[in-house]
Amino acid sequence: MRKIRLKIKGFLAAGAVLCLLGGCGKDTPTDYQLGKESLEKGNYTEAIEYFQGAVEADDHTLESWRGIGISWTEQGVFDKAQEAFETAAEFAEKSSRAMQTDIFLYLADAKYQQGDYEGCIETCTELLKRQRVKDAYFLRGSAYLYQDEYKKAADNFAKVISGSEDYADYLDIYRVYLACDMNADGEEYLESALEITAKDPEDYYNKGRIYYYLEEYENAQKELEKALEEEYAQAAVYLGKVYMASGDTENAEKMFQQCLKEDGLKAEGYNGLAYCAAQAQDYDSALEYIAKGLEEKDGRTEQALLFNEIVLYEKKSDYDSAKQKMSEYLEMYPADESAVRENYFLQTR
Repeated sequence: MRKIRLKIKGFLAAGAVLCLLGGCGKDTPTDYQLGKESLEKGNYTEAIEYFQGAVEADDHTLESWRGIGISWTEQGVFDKAQEAFETAAEFAEKSSRAMQTDIFLYLADAKYQQGDYEGCIETCTELLKRQRVKDAYFLRGSAYLYQDEYKKAADNFAKVISGSEDYADYLDIYRVYLACDMNADGEEYLESALEITAKDPEDYYNKGRIYYYLEEYENAQKELEKALEEEYAQAAVYLGKVYMASGDTENAEKMFQQCLKEDGLKAEGYNGLAYCAAQAQDYDSALEYIAKGLEEKDGRTEQALLFNEIVLYEKKSDYDSAKQKMSEYLEMYPADESAVRENYFLQTR
C-alpha cells in the first residue's frame, strides 16, 4: 500500500514564545499541542490520550480527531482509526478542501486495510466526485484488484501513472499486484517506469530497485552504485539485497555494515545482517542482529524484524518461542495474512 498514513500534515511543534516583558517563561502547553508532539515522536498511546483531552476541551476538535485516527492507524488498529476519521469527516464539512481530502484518504485507507474494499471504493468515489486525486485512484484501483475486477483496477491505475515521472507510482502499483500473486501484470508497470529518464541520485536508486524486482541484478547493481556514488545512502540497503540475490554474501555484509553508519538505516542494516547470518545457518547471530535492530525502534522496519525473528526461532526448531513471538506479533499486526498462515503451521508443530 502507498504510505498515505505517513502524510502527517499540519503537526508542526509549537515554537517558543518570545517574551518581551519580565522573564522568558513558556505558556503551559495544551492537550492538543502535547498530542501533536507525542504523535511526531511516535508515542501513539500517549498522543491519543492528549487528543481525547483536547476533544473534551473543544480545542482543535477536527485536528484532534484526525490525530487520534492517525495514532490508531500507525498502530494497525484500523477499526478504531476508521471511527476517528468518520468523526473527523463530520467536523471537516466546513474546513479547507485540503483537509477534507486528507480525511477522506485516511478513511479510505482504514477501510482498505480492514478488507472493506467496497467501503474503500465508495469513499474514494465520493472524493473523486469533488476533485481528481491521484491517491484516491490508487486506493480505488487497489480495492478493485482485490475484488478481482481487473479492468476497473487497470483503469484507475492508468490515471495514477498518466504523465507521471514519479517512480513511486509504478512501484506502488507493482506491490499491489505482487500481493495479489499477479507478478506478471505488476511487472508491466515496472517496465513502463524504466522508460523514465533518471535525473538525480534518488532516480538512480528507484531505477535500481525496479531492476532488482525484475531480477535483472547486473543492471540493478549499476544503478544503485551510481546512487551510492552520489551519496544517496539508502541505496546501500538495496545494493546489499542485490548482492544477496546474486549469492555474494561477503559484499552484501559490507553494504549492510555500511548502513549501520547511517542513523536512519541502522534497523535495515541489522535486518540485512540477520539475513546474511541466517543464510550461513548461524541463527543465534541472526537473532542477535534482530534484537539490535529492534532496539532502533524504527517503525518502517520493526514489522519485518519481528516477523523474521519468528522465522529464525522456527529455523532453530524452538517452536515454543516461535509461538510466543507469533502471538505477540498478531496482536500488533492482526491483518497480516502471511503471519496468520504461518501461525496455522506453527500450531501443528
